[in-house]
Amino acid sequence: MLLAAPGSCAAALDFSPVDEAARDAVGSGEMPGAVVLVGRGEEILYEQAFGWRALIPDRRPMTTDTVFDIASLTKPLGTTLAIMALVDHGALGLDAPLGRSLREFGGPAFAGVTIRRMLTHSAGFAAIPPNGGLDGGFPGAAAALARAGLEYTPGTAVQYSDTGFILLGEIVRRVSGEPLDRYLARILFRPLGLADTTFRPGARLRERVAPTAFAQGRLLQGEVHDPRARLLGGVAGHAGMFSTARDLASICRMLLADGALDERRVLSAATVRAMFAPDAENDGARALGWDAASVFSRTMAPFFPAGSVGHTGFTGTAVWLDPPSRTYLILLTNRVHPNGGGAERIRELRMRVAAAVGAALFQPPFPGPPPADPAPAPRADGAGAAGRARAGAVRSGLDVLADQGFATLAGHRVGLVTNQTGVDRAGRRGIDLLAAAPRVRLQAIFSPEHGITGEASAEVPHGRDAATGRPVFSLYGASRRPTAAMLKDVSILVFDIQDVGVRYYTYLTTLVYVMEEAARRGLPVVVLDRPNPIGGRVVEGPSMDADLRSFTGPHAVPVRTGLTIGEFARLVASERRIPVSLTVVPLSGWERDRWYDETGLPWVNPSPNIRSVTQALLYAGVGLLEPTNLSVGRGTPAPFEVIGAPWIEPQGLAEALNGQRLRGVRFEPIEFTPTTDKYAGVPCRGVRLILTDREAIRPVTVGLALASALRARHRDQWRAESIQNLLVSRTTMWAFLRGEPLDRLAAWAETDRSSFLNRRASYLIYR
Repeated sequence: MLLAAPGSCAAALDFSPVDEAARDAVGSGEMPGAVVLVGRGEEILYEQAFGWRALIPDRRPMTTDTVFDIASLTKPLGTTLAIMALVDHGALGLDAPLGRSLREFGGPAFAGVTIRRMLTHSAGFAAIPPNGGLDGGFPGAAAALARAGLEYTPGTAVQYSDTGFILLGEIVRRVSGEPLDRYLARILFRPLGLADTTFRPGARLRERVAPTAFAQGRLLQGEVHDPRARLLGGVAGHAGMFSTARDLASICRMLLADGALDERRVLSAATVRAMFAPDAENDGARALGWDAASVFSRTMAPFFPAGSVGHTGFTGTAVWLDPPSRTYLILLTNRVHPNGGGAERIRELRMRVAAAVGAALFQPPFPGPPPADPAPAPRADGAGAAGRARAGAVRSGLDVLADQGFATLAGHRVGLVTNQTGVDRAGRRGIDLLAAAPRVRLQAIFSPEHGITGEASAEVPHGRDAATGRPVFSLYGASRRPTAAMLKDVSILVFDIQDVGVRYYTYLTTLVYVMEEAARRGLPVVVLDRPNPIGGRVVEGPSMDADLRSFTGPHAVPVRTGLTIGEFARLVASERRIPVSLTVVPLSGWERDRWYDETGLPWVNPSPNIRSVTQALLYAGVGLLEPTNLSVGRGTPAPFEVIGAPWIEPQGLAEALNGQRLRGVRFEPIEFTPTTDKYAGVPCRGVRLILTDREAIRPVTVGLALASALRARHRDQWRAESIQNLLVSRTTMWAFLRGEPLDRLAAWAETDRSSFLNRRASYLIYR
């Protein structure tokens, strides 16, 4: 997958976007300086320093040999390696209970706490120790942390935990007989010749240390920034190491060479492979001590190949490794200096640097031209008015269930997952129909994003339905899954929400979560099917990379799914092996080539900014751009029909896009001022999308064309990397960042279409 073969000249690789990103970050005034190093095997491909090592008491320029407080990089590059060395030597077992190493945790409450779960942040510990829990240090702190107990049952959740790694540091001391810093110096720092890596740097290094922030009236320079590590004297399992980019590169090289560097072995090859393997218990989101695809990885993992691992640190540090290609990225900054700021800027910098490195280094073989679109099925009724007349026979799953007298639900206490779209052909709420149904008790109501009325734009609180008096539990608030307390006394779950046919529409994720939680509790699920409003014939866009699942990416399906929500439920339940008793009540009279406005069913806005079939269709492409610094028309009369920003030159952009001769759409220059969301109250310029043929348009291709034109014309202002938040396709994103022409970019986006069409075939309900 390498763009340049191992051993080739690094000059052939384009790292200029790394320069741009770092200079922008430093030039913003929100971040003093940075050092970036990229390596592959034994070769340093890129190494550069930017900005300032220190701003106060006087300015000092950043240098590549600057020593940084690497914060939580201590976890994978220090504590984890110490633990794995003990495992390697047979002194510690990964699946041994914690109580075997720390007697304070020997009680039955901690029986499920293992070294493995501590390394993967799934052991049940609090994120940070309780106040006073570390007073006096170890060994006394162990008893205090044991008294604090666990926050959840080990192995049932993942919660990033400094507490767990603080205890891992103490395990190293008790098992090895040496404090963590001395043990690491003996087995790692000295064998690899790491002269600039240590805890509590002394006078020799302090002059080169990048200061962090003020604490207790003094500027921290050579003293760890993390307050809990300071309580422990500067040596802790979760933070405390100081190092340089070159020293960290040596650790990365050792790991990527199966545990040895220059004939000096630190870990066995088998132990390194075990450390990097995704942990099945937490769905592959973490490896042993390393991040793989957790929420904390979203700025970096989507730009490195699947199977890569890494970690970030609070002070502005990050490292990411791809074991198969022996490639690594090290990004060190002093973003907290001098006043603790730069949080948004470091996220942007990590994303831009990781994106640039990924695009430069990784390129699979070109897939060739995309497969042809499937031919439309013959429509005996013709198009237009005739089609709409025939479509009057379409009945939703709710209508079908009502026609059957709700027999499927007889004797059940129903939990209904629904919103404003859950209405029958006459516009009556499913909530009211179920509340009045014979032999059925409506026990509880559950609402997705935007709430029960579909009007909320932020997190939604729980409430109560005024008409029926039933509780309404929000699945877009403190919890996005139905909890045991919410499901109390529910014997069956019914899902009735209108989708828009686009993968990143969060109602799909809510359905997945509902099925998973129902399966855990032995509850059957009934999905009342509804039409795909933009049709079920066309499938478009890349399937998401499966390891990058998130709330806006529930399953590896294309952007434009070509599925009804019932078909999606069948596919996901099978492919994810969710052991749920699933029933789909199908539509009556719907065919795959029907648009929603041809069904005769009442249109209810599925969310505040999808107000028509046209907007639902364009959302499949324009929506990809929404995570970036563009307005996509929220706060205007035409969301997803316009895009803009204060810095866009509209006439040239419209001409460039029209010059692409995209099917089914043309572009007009426009000026608008959003009233909400991005650029609220700020005049924007951009383009309006005029839909000319909805059968011909391919909205994902349109979205990619918009992205390519914007990047070509406004690269300095537009932050394009965030497209990957919703695209979640590495190969397509790499091609875009490399500047591939639109036809090749579209080919990358459609690589998986034939495979998906084969996958979905057995789950289709309608012809």
